Amino acid sequence: MPAATGRIKMSRGRNSAVGGVAVALTLAVCAVPAADAQQYPAQPITFVVSTTPGASPDIVARLFAHHLGESLRQTVVVENRGGANGQIAVGAVARAPADGYTFLVTTAATLTTNPSLYPKTGALAVTGLKPVTKLVDLDFVVTARPSLNIANVQDLIARAKAEPGKLIAATTALGSAAYLTAELFKESAGIDFLTVAHNGGGQAVNAVLGNQADLLFETIALSAPLIEGGKLVPLAVTSNRRSEFLPNVPTAEEAGVAGFVVSGWVAVAAPKDTPDAIVKTVQSALRQAGERDALKKSLANLKAHAVLNSPEDFAALLQRERAMWDRVIKKAAISLE
Repeated sequence: MPAATGRIKMSRGRNSAVGGVAVALTLAVCAVPAADAQQYPAQPITFVVSTTPGASPDIVARLFAHHLGESLRQTVVVENRGGANGQIAVGAVARAPADGYTFLVTTAATLTTNPSLYPKTGALAVTGLKPVTKLVDLDFVVTARPSLNIANVQDLIARAKAEPGKLIAATTALGSAAYLTAELFKESAGIDFLTVAHNGGGQAVNAVLGNQADLLFETIALSAPLIEGGKLVPLAVTSNRRSEFLPNVPTAEEAGVAGFVVSGWVAVAAPKDTPDAIVKTVQSALRQAGERDALKKSLANLKAHAVLNSPEDFAALLQRERAMWDRVIKKAAISLE
């Protein structure tokens, strides 16, 4: 009996030792991801921008890249991959390793309208990316040429109903955010006018200033100097709040166009399998950067309004806007493929 008891005691001791080693190994293995997360970022981060250098999204990306780098104490490189309405950049980021070192900086059009405008190739914006945050709103304003003698939205609605299809609205390219905003405005206001696309905001502006068009749907950044100079009459901003850059101009909803809310914006997305912890780290650092006075001043110069919502809120926004624009695009029978 004593011998048997001794063997049992040895067996228990040995099992305890093996169990202790197993627990230690388990703890060590589990500690590796945590350690990696704590060390992030351990190398430079790349912002892949879907536009050419100098465009508003590129400027916004560079501003945030500078301040994000300071917050994370790591270099943030900006790489421009313009072309194909943002789809080249989307492809580059969607195919990149989902390790938290590659992010897409792009526009609302790329992430919300491309899937409908390019049904064969635009789906990657939905299936290949993970939302991080909306950086800024670049709001639109509806304006009219002074000689049209329209002072507000109700004047516009009355004129358009009296002369259906006669007024001409100038916008940027077919399928652009400005073009689709004009189409949605017509629907929401219950009026009809001709929307004419131009090759860039400058040409759209010139069409209105040259009396070749009556209305302009453009960003506040481009329109504000012309409004201040008396060359355009502001009718309404398209956002859900008055713009701090045009505080006396009502929103379209305030002016009587119920349910009409549109904002152009610039946002950040990551490869779809990027760890949530890293996405939250980057979003949090970007939000902190957005609170810096220096960045606020730079954004104000662009007439940009910082947002920096959570990944969850941004994902919900994407879903709503994709559904909205899909309906508008189908109704207008627009396809770019």
